[in-house]
Amino acid sequence: MTRKSFPTAAEKAKRTLIGIEIPRDELALAIARGCIGLVPPDGSNATTVLNEMDAMFPVDPGMPKMGAGFRRAADLAVAYFHERINAGRQPS
Repeated sequence: MTRKSFPTAAEKAKRTLIGIEIPRDELALAIARGCIGLVPPDGSNATTVLNEMDAMFPVDPGMPKMGAGFRRAADLAVAYFHERINAGRQPS
């Protein structure tokens, strides 16, 4: 008789997160909401809101625009999620 193995927490996380699409602009907008308290109008499109942020908040030459900065933060967050999942560590 073969003993059934149970998935570890890391294996469960891999199965749960790897199959989930994380829309870049939606995550970027969520980060903006958390960082600066942005409250977009109901039903607004994340891409449109981020593009409007770029147009409304000019920055110094050579600096990324605000919407672009939140998109970069979203990219880094997703990369971090993948890094942690690939590490396969169980929470302590």
